[in-house]
This record gives sequence, C-alpha cells and structure tokens, in this order.
Amino acid sequence: MAILQTPATYTASQTSHELQAMSLRLMSGGTYDVRASEMAANFQDIRPKTVTCVVHFLDDSQEVFEVDKRAKAQHLLDKVFGHLELVEKDYFGLQFIDIAPPTEGAPHGHVQVTSYAMRWLDPLKTIKKQCRGPPFEFFFRVKFYVSDPSKLAEEYTRYHFFLQVKRDILEGRLMCPQNTAILLASYAVQSELGDFNPDEHRDNYLADYRFIPNQTPEFEKQVSDLHKQHRGQNPADAEYNYLDKAKRLEMYGVDLHNARSMMIGDVETGQFNVDQSSVDIQLGVTSVGLVVFQNNVKINTFPWAKIVKISFKRKQFFIQLRREVNDSVENLIGFNMNSYRSCKNLWKSCVEHHTFFRLYVPNPPSKKVFSLGSKFRYSGRTEYQTLEENKRRAKLDRTFSRSSSSKGFARRTVGGHTRNTIMEERNFIDGYRNIPKSQTFSGTNNSAMTVNHSIKRYDGVNNQTRATLPHDYKVGSSSRASIHSEKSDE
Repeated sequence: MAILQTPATYTASQTSHELQAMSLRLMSGGTYDVRASEMAANFQDIRPKTVTCVVHFLDDSQEVFEVDKRAKAQHLLDKVFGHLELVEKDYFGLQFIDIAPPTEGAPHGHVQVTSYAMRWLDPLKTIKKQCRGPPFEFFFRVKFYVSDPSKLAEEYTRYHFFLQVKRDILEGRLMCPQNTAILLASYAVQSELGDFNPDEHRDNYLADYRFIPNQTPEFEKQVSDLHKQHRGQNPADAEYNYLDKAKRLEMYGVDLHNARSMMIGDVETGQFNVDQSSVDIQLGVTSVGLVVFQNNVKINTFPWAKIVKISFKRKQFFIQLRREVNDSVENLIGFNMNSYRSCKNLWKSCVEHHTFFRLYVPNPPSKKVFSLGSKFRYSGRTEYQTLEENKRRAKLDRTFSRSSSSKGFARRTVGGHTRNTIMEERNFIDGYRNIPKSQTFSGTNNSAMTVNHSIKRYDGVNNQTRATLPHDYKVGSSSRASIHSEKSDE
C-alpha cells in the first residue's frame, strides 16, 4: 500500500541528502522570527524616546522641555527661544555644568579634586553626548555681549542683557568700582520701582534688593540718593542707561579662562622663553580680541586684527601675531592651561567670538576627507547677519512683565501695572475684538454694548490714567498679529 506524502509530511524513508537539500531551500528563501520581533517591540516601548531638560532663565524662573533623545541640541534651543518669543536670539545660548575628570598625574596619596566648569551647549551635537543626565539641567545666558546696546533693536532683548549684567555683578564675575556699582544699582531700582515716591519708598526700602556681593546699608542709602535723580525715566530708558554705563567696565563681556604660565617665541626658529614663575593668569575672550588679566588687572591685549592664527596642542594654547616691519616683539605667544579640556574650550571660544563679531558670514565646513585637528566651527549667524535682518524686520511693539530683585514683584514695560492689571486689560481688549464693529462705538443704550470698559493706560511719571481706544481698533487682522505681540508670565 503506497503512502501518500504531503509537503508537510516527513517519513523515515527520506534520506539525509534530501533533508540537506530541503534545508538549503529554506535558507535561500527567508524566515521571520516572530518571538524576537515582539520582544524587541516591547523593549522599545519601555525605553523613553525623549529626554527631560530643565532650563533656568535669567529672571530665576524655570521651564521643563521634552526633547527627542536622538535630536540635535538645536531642537532644544529652538524650543527655548520659542518659549521666550525671543527674536534677536543669536546673542544667547544654553550652558551646563561640566564635571571634569580628576587632574592627571597627581602625586600618589594626594586627594584628586574634581573641577566644575560651565560649558556651552553645542547645537550640532545631541544632548546626551555633551552632558551627563538625566536630569539634564541648563542655564539660559548671554553668550555674545554686544559692544553697544544701541545695536539691539528690541527692548525685550535689552531687558535680557540687563538681567545678565546685573547677575554678573551680583555673582562677582563682573568686577565693578564702588561708585559705578552705586550708579548701576540706582538705574536698576528706577527700572523696577519707577520714580522715587516718599510716601511709598521709606527708609530701608531697598533692604530686600540685592545688587552687589556683601551689600551694606550705606550702599543702599547712596543708591537711594541717586534713585531720586532719575525721575521721568521709564524702565526701557533706565535699562538702556544701565547697559550704556556697564559696557565701559573693563571686564564687561569677557569670557575668562584660567592659565598658569606664558611662553614667548618665534615661529621661524621654534625657540621659546618659558616663564617659570607659574603665576596664575586669566585669558579673556571678547568681541575685540584676547585680553590677559592678572589679579583682575588687564596686563595685555591682542586684537583680532593683529592675530594671524590661534591653535592648541594638549594643554598649550598658542597665539601667532602679525609681525610689523619695525616690531621687535616675537610673533608667537603660548600659554599653559590647566587641562586639555580647558585648553580646547578656550580655543573654541576664540573661534566663536571671532566668527560672530568679525566675519560677515561663517566659514563653510571643510570638505577635506582626511584632516588633522579639530573640525569645530561656529554654526550660528554672525552679528552682521543679525543686524542686517533687524533692518528688514518690522519692529514689534510687545508687552512683557519684568522680574525684580525682590520676590513677589513684577513690573510692566509702560507704567506701573502689575500682572493682574495686565490680564484685566487683555480681557477688555479681547472683549472689544468679539463685539461687532458696528456696535462697538455706536452709542446705543444697550447695556451690553455701553458698559464703560475704557482701557486704562498710564502716562508715565504721575500715573495719570487716560481712556484710549482698543489698540487694534481700525487695524486689519493681518497686520494686528505682526504689530502687537504680548508677553507675560501666564
């Protein structure tokens, strides 16, 4: 009796040769591992696809952002700028705390101290490749200090510069003479409190405000005396005067880096005279060039116009200068930095500052397949590009709340409105928008249309109120969004 064999039936009569042939046919076809695919899918669902980033802003507020873990850091920057509604954003960046490894080569038995430094977030790299986390914590700061506040087109941008410089002085990064500190503090008080009012501003009314380290009652009294002289300045004027005075400080906008010793040599001969004193010095990167400080005193300046090349090798940083015809100074100067990482960060800061302040457009990335050294280049826009765009952009008339050195106080751009007043005015304006234009000022006796909701605005010095039309009255809806942009803490 014959045995019927189906394709899925195997009998003992099949030879080993036939089994091998069938195995080869299966391998040449294809297989799908169902179990492994389901386990991989479940594992991907468990793993988080985003990272949580906490950003601290200059007004001491903070915000949490969710960013794709595979996205570049530029995605986080775009979210931060969108949250702030910041237009002139190229002057700003995000910093994080970098924990450097212990110093190499420490003597046996000595305690290795871990150093901390603030680093700038590179927008072209992912967040996880640059800083440790989670949690990922960042600080919104001014990266490029404008040489003149008049270059900033928006009051909102100047306000953030004002917060940054005020923080720099308070935390001791920006050294400031006593008389200048008193004047700057008086401008800050004028911006936050308005004109001096003897009924409201009694003795010790500045006791809750902090402007400098180790602030004394005598300092507050002198600030109060100057505050009385600033009558009539609105917050924008006071902040402009603050920045205009602060830009003259010797260490304004200086990105400092610690160094140990200095070497002077010649490129042609390759010989160096090393300073064996190992005195602690600081190299400052600014918009005009490199500055050398010792004990917070400027001892030398190297303008960008006189620098030919900057380079680094291990822990040594080099500046090659242009030798003039009758110049006897050697044209190569080197500095010993504390570590390779600090040396590279100094070099990157020089590349970014020179590109931003001196070039029209950033240099394109190198197309060389094989190249030695770092490939880092500044990827943002230059100051020239930012200023040219400001000329083409319509100026925004925005409203925003100002923070204060004292808790629980918010100040508005124009007048002395608090947050509640700002929100009430916004609600009134929204109400006017929803009323048909034919009934808005028709004079009808309908109580719903004749409610006296005139918008109160303040005329400045004496807080005299006046009734005004809604700001968008007889303004087209297309232009309303481009002209008026409101910003508040809500």
